[in-house]
Amino acid sequence: MKYAKYLFLLTVSLAGSQLIVEQANAQETPKFGIELTKTIQLNPSQLKPLEGFFQNPKNKDMYVQITVAPSGNGIMCKRLWNNNQMNFLPETELNFVSAIAPEERPLRLLFKKDSTGSVSQLSLGNNDLWTRVADYKPIVKLEMKHTPEQLKPLEGTYSLQNNQQQRFIQFTVKQNQLILKQHWDGTEQALLPETELSFFIKDQTLFSLVFSKDANGVINQALVNKRDNWTKIVPVHLTNEQLKVFEGKYQFKDDPDNLLQLTAKGQQLVVKQLWDGKEISLTPQTDTYFYNNEESYSLLFNKDADGNFTQMRLLGIDIFTKVK
Repeated sequence: MKYAKYLFLLTVSLAGSQLIVEQANAQETPKFGIELTKTIQLNPSQLKPLEGFFQNPKNKDMYVQITVAPSGNGIMCKRLWNNNQMNFLPETELNFVSAIAPEERPLRLLFKKDSTGSVSQLSLGNNDLWTRVADYKPIVKLEMKHTPEQLKPLEGTYSLQNNQQQRFIQFTVKQNQLILKQHWDGTEQALLPETELSFFIKDQTLFSLVFSKDANGVINQALVNKRDNWTKIVPVHLTNEQLKVFEGKYQFKDDPDNLLQLTAKGQQLVVKQLWDGKEISLTPQTDTYFYNNEESYSLLFNKDADGNFTQMRLLGIDIFTKVK
C-alpha cells in the first residue's frame, strides 16, 4: 500500500494523544473473567439511600451522581463532566452490575457503608473509592467579555516534550475566539476565556488551559489539563544553505516501497512523493521541525549519534530513514 493516504488528508489519529479530548475516564477497566451473578429485585425505598454525589479521589473536579432508575429497579450512574449515564442492576443491596448486552464485558459498582451504616463510598470497576459529598456544587465556567486584540498575544506555536517525542500545537484568533490546532492531525477546537489567561471548552468541564508569562510579561507557556506544559517557540528563518542538510531520499520504515524526496527551495523544504509525484512545501518552525499549515503536514528530524539528520518523523507517527 502506498503512503498517499497520509498526504493532503487529515486522517491520522493518535490513540491516547488527542490533546483537546484528553479527559479522565471514570469507567475504569473492569475485572474480566467474572461470571455474572443473578440480579435481584429491589424496591425504590431500598435504593433511595444510595442516591447522592460521589467525588473521584484523584481528580477533585470529577463527580458521578447516583439516582434511582426511572424503572424503579436499579440505579443510574451519571458522569457529571459529560452527562453520560449507565444503568446498573442490583446483585445484592450494595453490589450492582451494568445492564448491558450479554456479549459485552460488565462493569461493577460496589457501595460501602461507614460505621454509622450510611452509604459513604462507591467503587466503580473495583478500583478507586469515590467519596460521597453533601455539598456538591457544579462547575460553572463563564466566558469573559473580550476582543480579538486581547487574544492576539496568545497566538503562536507551542511545543511539548513528552515521552521523548516532541509535539506541537498552534493558537490562532478567529472571530473573537482562540482556536487550538493539533499539528499532528489538524484537529481544531475553539477555546473560550474565563479570565485573561485561563480558557475552557464549552461542554467539557474537565478541560483547562492556562497561559503564563515570563519576567518581561510576554506569553511563554500554556498549561493544559493541569499537567502538560507547552512552551511557546520562536519561529526560525533558515537559509537555503541550512536547509540543504535535510535534502535526500527517505524510506518509510514500515514499508520500504514508500519513498520521499526532500529538496531545499528558497527558504522552504519541499517533500515529493516518488510514487505519484505530489509535492508539498514546508516552512521551518524550529531548526528541526517543519510544517504546512493548510495541509496540517509536519516533519520532525532527529540526529544520529554523529550529529547528522538521518531520520525524520512524518505527521507525528511514522518514521522515515535517509537512504544512503
